[in-house]
Amino acid sequence: MTDRTDAGIFLSGDRAALRPLTPEDAAIVAPWVLDDEVTHFMFTGQRPITVEQLREDIRRETSSPANVVFLVLDRATGRPVGHAGLYDIHPTARKAEFRILVGAKEFWNKGYGTEVTEILTFYGFDRLNLNKVWLGVTEENVGGVRAYRKAGFRDEGRLRQELYRNSRYYDAVRMSILREEYYPVMHTEHTKRFGRAS
Repeated sequence: MTDRTDAGIFLSGDRAALRPLTPEDAAIVAPWVLDDEVTHFMFTGQRPITVEQLREDIRRETSSPANVVFLVLDRATGRPVGHAGLYDIHPTARKAEFRILVGAKEFWNKGYGTEVTEILTFYGFDRLNLNKVWLGVTEENVGGVRAYRKAGFRDEGRLRQELYRNSRYYDAVRMSILREEYYPVMHTEHTKRFGRAS
């Protein structure tokens, strides 16, 4: 790995390495959130934003104890791939929302999304003692749905007309994985692959 973007690696897999996202990463993230192709499937969609506004958004997200947010890097080169995290961690219900954005297009369709989903699912269950990790994905994000199913997530329900984009509404699929589903099937393998997590 190269340069300062790879300092402080916290979690890693075969392809991806994760380190805490910081407000200083706004300049890395900005081109992704300003690219309509990258944000096409995001619930927030594309919105005009300055690097300083994005820096403040990141500061707000990362300063909340209810969120753990990471910059995703290519493990071999240290190049930024995207960002991902567990949000709204609820200590009583022991659940969290998973979010991911693979922003660097050269890393699309190469398994980074699936691996990061697996890494953070492992982290959520093994290290945070969660009972449930859930996510929302637009119905048209076929690749995302496939990656989530590959990582063990199951459909939980459909949110009708949840996203408005390009003059039409899209449904969203709510997916989740429960601790009782995760441990018998994936925990042993994930401990071998990701168990070096801090």
